[in-house]
Amino acid sequence: MKKQKFVLAEASLDEINKQLRINMFTIVMLILVLFMNIAQFMRDYSLLYGALIAIMAFFLFVMAKSRTLLTMRKQELTK
Repeated sequence: MKKQKFVLAEASLDEINKQLRINMFTIVMLILVLFMNIAQFMRDYSLLYGALIAIMAFFLFVMAKSRTLLTMRKQELTK
């Protein structure tokens, strides 16, 4: 049996709740990695850690936007 992709427009409330939990876990992990990179950058002032901080901040922004979309869709389904 082929596993289907997650499509927001066709998702049920249970699927959206599952995606929100995954999204929250991912955001927490990104924040932890971001703080570890910031601490390492403050110690070494390395260009590599500066780039990693920028990349992690971008991913955190994207995850926050996707969480907003999921929350909006959840509100539409619960009305």
